[in-house]
Amino acid sequence: MDQEELNNFQQFLISFTKKNGKKLGERTIHGILTLAKFVESSKSDESLENLALKHKIYLESRNYPIAKYSLWLYLKSLNYADKFIKEMISFRKRNITALNDEERLAESVLTKKELLFLVNSIPNIRDKLIVKILYDTGARVSEITNLKLKDIDLDTKEIQVMGKGRKPRTVYVHSSTTELLKVFIQSENILSPNVEVFRITPMTVWYNLKKYGRELLNRELHPHMLRHSRLQHMADEGIDSFSIKSYAGHADIGTTQIYVKASKYQGKLAFEKAGDIWEKK
Repeated sequence: MDQEELNNFQQFLISFTKKNGKKLGERTIHGILTLAKFVESSKSDESLENLALKHKIYLESRNYPIAKYSLWLYLKSLNYADKFIKEMISFRKRNITALNDEERLAESVLTKKELLFLVNSIPNIRDKLIVKILYDTGARVSEITNLKLKDIDLDTKEIQVMGKGRKPRTVYVHSSTTELLKVFIQSENILSPNVEVFRITPMTVWYNLKKYGRELLNRELHPHMLRHSRLQHMADEGIDSFSIKSYAGHADIGTTQIYVKASKYQGKLAFEKAGDIWEKK
């Protein structure tokens, strides 16, 4: 389960608990996600309660606060534990299915007009900058929120991000994004190379983008849509799959080819629309 999938499930948890009249704090949600990730990776038929006990032992071995185990008791008190984990697995499957569906992928891509309107309408310089960087780089939200000053080269317009498996890669930002970065870094008085530039959590980015999507675009918006949009636009411009794969940090070329297929799908729709002259009136 990667960071985007965790963030997606996190949003599910928030909406799920709200519907059931409950409210979870950020630390509680983080703990649930940690437990969910452990359960999914266990590949075991054991009861969820036994797996939770193993999770407690695992946390002990890593010197994590044992209080996190109380999450399981908390979930049990709400009678949510089984449903949370089952819904997590189901949610992930739905997420992957959507990604494999060219039509659904195309629907999750923002147009360049929408992106421009979004950026120009966001009043907060940090949020505006995060949107621009997420799109420019096609990076995952966790890769951007972890950025340190030393990872950014304003002269070459290059950013070093740490991807899955601790694999570094170089991505690029537009000149206008670089100028905005300079203003932001100066205004925040960021001097140390090891200081995180944005000092924001992926969850907060999710909250903010969801709000901007609703208020400014009247549609769903989350960080991964900006990644989808960037990679899709690259495919639309004819950039080859291997270059996109390298830029996105995909482990499998098959993942990248989804964008190429989606581009062809959109091209087919445009071709059919252009042929409407032959439609009977």
